[in-house]
Amino acid sequence: MTTLIRTAMAMAAATAFQVSYAQQAGGGELGTITVEGSRDASGLHLEESSGTASRLGLSVRETPASVEILQQDTMQQRGARTFSEALRGMAGLSGGGPPSSPTTLSTRGFTSLMYLYDGVRSSGAGVTNRVQDTWNYERIEVLKGPASVLDGEGAIGGVVNFVTKRPDRSNPNKEALLSYGSYGSTRAAFGFGGALGDASAYRLDYSRNDTKVGTIARNGERIDHFTSGLMVDFGGSVKLDLSFDYLRDNNQAYWGTPLVPASFATQPTDVVSTPDGRVIDRRLARSNYNVPDDENSSETYWLRARLTGQLDGGWSWRNEFSANKANRVFRNSESAVFVAPASIARDQTLITHDQDFWLNRFDATHKGTLGGMDNRFVAGGEYSETRFGSQRRFSNGSAATANLLRVPVFDPYIAPFNDSLALTTGAGNRTNTTSNVKVTSAFVEDAIKPVRGLTLVGGLRHDRTEVDRGIADLNLGSYSRFGTSYRSTSGRIGAVYDITPDSSVYAQYTNATLPVNSLFLLSASNAAFPMSRGKQAEVGFKQSLPEAKLEWTAALYRIELDNVLSRDPNDARNTVNNGRQSSRGVELSAVWRPTREWTLAGNLAALDARYDTLIEAGGVSRVGKTPPNVPERVANLFATYRAEGSKFEYFASLNHTGHMYTDNANEIRINGFTTLDAAVSYRMRNALLTFRVRNLTDKLYATWVGRATSQVLLAPRRTFELSAKFDF
Repeated sequence: MTTLIRTAMAMAAATAFQVSYAQQAGGGELGTITVEGSRDASGLHLEESSGTASRLGLSVRETPASVEILQQDTMQQRGARTFSEALRGMAGLSGGGPPSSPTTLSTRGFTSLMYLYDGVRSSGAGVTNRVQDTWNYERIEVLKGPASVLDGEGAIGGVVNFVTKRPDRSNPNKEALLSYGSYGSTRAAFGFGGALGDASAYRLDYSRNDTKVGTIARNGERIDHFTSGLMVDFGGSVKLDLSFDYLRDNNQAYWGTPLVPASFATQPTDVVSTPDGRVIDRRLARSNYNVPDDENSSETYWLRARLTGQLDGGWSWRNEFSANKANRVFRNSESAVFVAPASIARDQTLITHDQDFWLNRFDATHKGTLGGMDNRFVAGGEYSETRFGSQRRFSNGSAATANLLRVPVFDPYIAPFNDSLALTTGAGNRTNTTSNVKVTSAFVEDAIKPVRGLTLVGGLRHDRTEVDRGIADLNLGSYSRFGTSYRSTSGRIGAVYDITPDSSVYAQYTNATLPVNSLFLLSASNAAFPMSRGKQAEVGFKQSLPEAKLEWTAALYRIELDNVLSRDPNDARNTVNNGRQSSRGVELSAVWRPTREWTLAGNLAALDARYDTLIEAGGVSRVGKTPPNVPERVANLFATYRAEGSKFEYFASLNHTGHMYTDNANEIRINGFTTLDAAVSYRMRNALLTFRVRNLTDKLYATWVGRATSQVLLAPRRTFELSAKFDF
């Protein structure tokens, strides 16, 4: 199948090149594109519309919410190769999850985000996220806070929409990228598109990313990504936007570095702080205790078709169909825990995913007046179905298994994966599971201007979710099947008032729903609980000052999440869902061009996140504690300098991330860190050459908790990269 896909991509590329060449040779409209001048990679894009924040075509300024748009040029300027690198530069986003879910990030006190691809939700995002290269995407849009009213369950921290490069008849350029970096890391990509016939257009993009971390043994990612688009104009306002995408990644997984007692460490660091003095020993910072024959791979196919048309009387309609098939394999030792006097206790995990997902959504939009007032209205329905199969194999906790999997701290030979069934005995350690999730939804959204300068926005969505689960326990010889259904209604109401044509203030209230566990992995006991429910109140300000060449936004918010799994305060042996957590905070973003040579951009997020009610095993209360992987201070600063008439451009970025915790008890603290990246670029006629240094100060720091709370994911150390971006 892989060979077939690669052959198909090569044929498609060759065909498209021939079409492009024929058009140019025939004196058509396609010509050589010469790029001169500095990239305009900055701006808050307040006048652009965001399909992530609304289906009504509202601009960012008209939307009563925090919306951030990151364009492809900005990603290139910042050197963001993957989604995680790109998102970490946006206001309030931090982290980067484990290899099982590498795009998991934290924002506004929560790590539950929803991910969309070209506006279509990703099924089971917390379980199915993969690392992806940014080349294939035109932009990334982020809507902050609960947003189930737009896309259904799962969006408490926010919604992230990855928008692929689309066909464009007016932009028939070809582009390519080559880069080489530290430890032999390479990146290569190309893309081209243009007109087809009198009214249609196409787009093809391919990227290959082979990144080697180098500062941590057997750690890196290899990604092949192909995206395509075909836009067909049938006339009479009916248009078809068709796309086929293919993604394959095969990564060497690193699951974290274990903490060790201070008495053992001869080179202690300040990466973490604990009450008992455990530290990250610099001698272990390069070690990867995963099995040397690990597998962390996926293969994904996407097919999407968007059909749109116009009707009389200000009406338009849209039908979107999306189908996705994915296969994933996780074959690792994920846990690495120090055991005195000098060994590492490990586990073994083998998980496979066989996922099929399809979705169809239809909506109709009206733009006109209502009672003499400007009004936009959309109503529609959506149906999706996911079939998910998984083989799950876990090593048991017996003394014999623990002794067999244990390795010396400094042994350069880490034992490979052990396939013996004797290691997976016991209930739940060798299972085959199936899940079928069906979601039926109806939604409406409206924006009306009752008076000049005031826009009222409201939305309502109702979801009915049906879950059917089957679990075959091969060790017990048993099979259980159960199901549950959820009904949830989400809403949003907000207002935007234009103080001046360039300044607006807004307020909104919105809510969302979140399963108590992934619907794919729901247990029979958890299926009895209703979904968790979140709500947010937010006020904000957005302003452009053209004379000062300044744009800035500010937001204040409070989010509450109820029905979180907890223990019964009267009997800690029983699980209930009376837990509650909350966060409140402020976010600021700005872009300023003080002179023709300088561009400054930055953001700041400060929050207070806590458990308001949470009891764990043994009746221990976590009230007042901060949830894991949630830093309460995140700041970014980006500076670009280019002298007038110069072909050189200088770039620097500074990131500060405050401390966070690996556990609910807040006993293991990942200390805050500040990092600096820098780059210099030289503009040639058709190329941009860039030399980049990441983590310029060679800072040793951690970004996320590992498989166990006593291990953390260390970030890459200082690296260098030389790249060339070509435009033809």
